Amino acid sequence: MEDRLTLVEEKIAHLERFVGELDGVMQELHGSLAAMRREMGQLQAQIQQDQETDDPDDLEAQKPPHY
Repeated sequence: MEDRLTLVEEKIAHLERFVGELDGVMQELHGSLAAMRREMGQLQAQIQQDQETDDPDDLEAQKPPHY
């Protein structure tokens, strides 16, 4: 009976450590996701601003960069 209790305690200890590691990974992923969302929002705002300021009739702006 004592051996079984020891095995259960060992498994619980391993599971607690594993859950702690998973929590750290999840917090890191949450931070990365939040940063990506902020960056995506900034890029979307920049694209929208660029589209609003572009003049489709401005042929000089439409030239490829090698001209």
